[in-house]
Amino acid sequence: MNFDEDILQDFLVEAKEGITNLEEGFIELEKDKKNIEILKALFRTMHSLKGAAGFFGFKTLESIAHFSEDILSKLRDGLIEPDEDIIDILLKAVDHIKYIIGYIEENKTEPIEDKILDFLVELSNFNEKLKKRIQEKPKEEKPEEIKAEEKKEEIKEEVVKEEVKEEKEIKEEKKEVKPVKEVKKEKKEEPATIPQIELTETHIKVDVKLLDQLMNLAGELVLARNRVVQLSQKIMDEDLTRSVQALSMITTEMQETIMKTRMQPIGMVFNKFPRIVRDLSKALGKKVNLHLEGTETELDRSIIEAIKDPLTHLVRNAIDHGIEPPEERIKLNKPAEGVLILRAYQEGGQVIIEIEDDGRGIDVEKIRQKAVEKGFLTQEEATLASEKELLGLIFKPGFSTAETVTQLSGRGVGMDVVKTNIEKLGGSIEINTVRGKGTTVKIKIPLTLAIIPALIVTSGDYRYAIPQVNLKELVNIQPEKDLLKVGNTEFYRLRGEIIPVLRLSEVLKSNGKGEDQKNLVILTTGEKFIGLLVDKIFASEEIVVKPLGKWFKNIPIYSGATIMGDGKLALILDVIGLSQFIGISMEEVEKKYETTVIKTKTSSEETIFLLLFDVGEDRLALPIALISRLDKIKANEIQISGGKEIIIYKDEVIPIIRLENYLPLQSISSQEEYNVLFFTERNKTCGILCSKIVGTLETTLEVEEGIYNHPGILGHRIINGKTVLFIDIYKIIEMYDPEWFIVKIKEEKKKKILLVEDSAFFRNMIKNYLEGSGYEVELAENGKEALNKLASEGYFDLIVTDLEMPEMDGFELIKVLRSNPDYQNIPIIVVTALVGEDIRRKALELGANGYEIKLNREKLLEEIENLLS
Repeated sequence: MNFDEDILQDFLVEAKEGITNLEEGFIELEKDKKNIEILKALFRTMHSLKGAAGFFGFKTLESIAHFSEDILSKLRDGLIEPDEDIIDILLKAVDHIKYIIGYIEENKTEPIEDKILDFLVELSNFNEKLKKRIQEKPKEEKPEEIKAEEKKEEIKEEVVKEEVKEEKEIKEEKKEVKPVKEVKKEKKEEPATIPQIELTETHIKVDVKLLDQLMNLAGELVLARNRVVQLSQKIMDEDLTRSVQALSMITTEMQETIMKTRMQPIGMVFNKFPRIVRDLSKALGKKVNLHLEGTETELDRSIIEAIKDPLTHLVRNAIDHGIEPPEERIKLNKPAEGVLILRAYQEGGQVIIEIEDDGRGIDVEKIRQKAVEKGFLTQEEATLASEKELLGLIFKPGFSTAETVTQLSGRGVGMDVVKTNIEKLGGSIEINTVRGKGTTVKIKIPLTLAIIPALIVTSGDYRYAIPQVNLKELVNIQPEKDLLKVGNTEFYRLRGEIIPVLRLSEVLKSNGKGEDQKNLVILTTGEKFIGLLVDKIFASEEIVVKPLGKWFKNIPIYSGATIMGDGKLALILDVIGLSQFIGISMEEVEKKYETTVIKTKTSSEETIFLLLFDVGEDRLALPIALISRLDKIKANEIQISGGKEIIIYKDEVIPIIRLENYLPLQSISSQEEYNVLFFTERNKTCGILCSKIVGTLETTLEVEEGIYNHPGILGHRIINGKTVLFIDIYKIIEMYDPEWFIVKIKEEKKKKILLVEDSAFFRNMIKNYLEGSGYEVELAENGKEALNKLASEGYFDLIVTDLEMPEMDGFELIKVLRSNPDYQNIPIIVVTALVGEDIRRKALELGANGYEIKLNREKLLEEIENLLS
């Protein structure tokens, strides 16, 4: 039978949706056997599939759907319970339906295969067994009622057919009816009047190829826009500039809208896993409860397709290797049923996917042993290897800790393929594990691969693009003074962390201008940081990613190419590929320089990047890490709403704070445009208005206190001959809106915290926001003073300590506290500017319960809340 291609396509689309609903529904039904609503929905879906298959003459598909519908009818009528065998046969039916639909899509006809006919016989026999089982049951239900219910279903179908037939006849007769009165008379005789309404289509089906073509055209438009922008900057015509700005804005909006058409919820992948988890846990004799979080998180469809296989492998690994059998879990005082969480969320232009289990965790010592046995490491290398290095071996081809090879695992293939596929998408993967508690695999991938923001840099006469998702920060350095050399590799120490540095000119083997290379770009691969020394840094701009030709595909440092605004080509650098050029491991360098890195500093030596800005004639300073972004606004963009000043910025209402309203400062004089410092926490943003951005400065945080004794001012200092006020942004926002920071303290009695910090700047800032969150805070300037406070004032609920302090540093303080029975159970959180992995490990090994980086208020408060609860 020949059918219109569009009608068949509609059937296939609906059938695929039905298959997804059936799979999910059967898994839910197995968990909630009494849920009649699920049963009704499953019955309707199978009934629709059967009807549509019959209409197209797909007899095999119709028969499978018919027998499955028969089983569902018995379940719905309460004649049988949905036990494991019934769910198994129904899921097998779905698998066969899925296979037939796929075959029809390819060949426009049903498959004629023995395996399908064999399953039809199996399904029919299963149905007969169920009928016998029902007949053997005590006759609680009357058979007449069941038959009547089935008859009722047939009558409904006949009625629908009759109504369709009558409707056609009425439409034909309607043309001949002329007298209006007669029509009205007929209407009166009807039992109920149904108003005629016009239904408007809100959705249309679009071929995926058309969306891809639209995306390519949007990319070409972005390239053309970039070219026009460059030309307009050369001509400098006012009318042309305005027109180009309008064109640029419309192009960006159009590009974003087209990108939205390609976005799909990750639930399309996640919703396949309940079935996979059920089948696999059953095969392995395990009990696993799967939780799905963030299924609405959206990704480009091309990435959705690419992550299916890596995620499936990781989920199978978690069940096979991670979650223990029920009897083993009970012995370990764990619930018999293991928990597996699939979580997705957006963070900084990337999508984070986490696969978390509460199983046995990864045995790092076993990895160490296997690494030596299989020749991946020498005995000496294995002894010195850090946990991070050892976990990294899991992604090496041929590496496996499994004792036996099974159908699922043990061959040493899989995890290296997972890592390779994730990295092909411009993503990264990392593993965190706690022995006996479980493992979390964290994947970071970009939202889209088509049009991305990138930083443009140069080496010699050529430009290169670095994807912004790999960018951590930019630093201006004096290479001969600031770089440390170990072997043939250079390193830069950034706030306590040692970062390997590559010179782009040397990687490219070009004649870069070595004397001008003062621009260090700090990049992240997801696992580690690397520094890239370049000649010049230009602005960040949107680029269209073009694939490389076959001659360049095997060069690891390039991931693609783009056409710049002037029509010239720029190659896109692959950060993971660049990291392969580092000749010595960071762990090796950190071990060699451990004593140097962990050397105790005081607040007079500790440095931080400050943003200097003016409000009227007054100069102020703020740690740049606290600012989420900087921008300029026109004076007429400031509006008054509810008695407060606001601006509309990126479709968001942002309240504006004038510092002169809360601090003893001169008012800002009227200007055509202002600078705004945006501050974001807990998804709430406000803007600080200032008249001028002076610049940034890396300096110590020594401040003088006493002269400016005012809430919101932490101290002052003379910088370049001018008095600079160091402000407490948290206190100022709290003065503007006392409800801005949500206080979650539930206890009536305040918890008492001892804060140990030698820097007056940090001491006062942290004290202010801890007190603002409802805690009682006592201060100490070093470890020795903290011990005296504990001795004189008794018990504290929690201790927050810095590491770098005079007299007694944080390491020594933790050691003393953990050796004293009176204090060994007090939770300790380290808050420091040191970010080296060895430093973190040392603090936690000594007995610290938490480790946070300074200036991250939100994370510190969350950690305190977790430990105190």
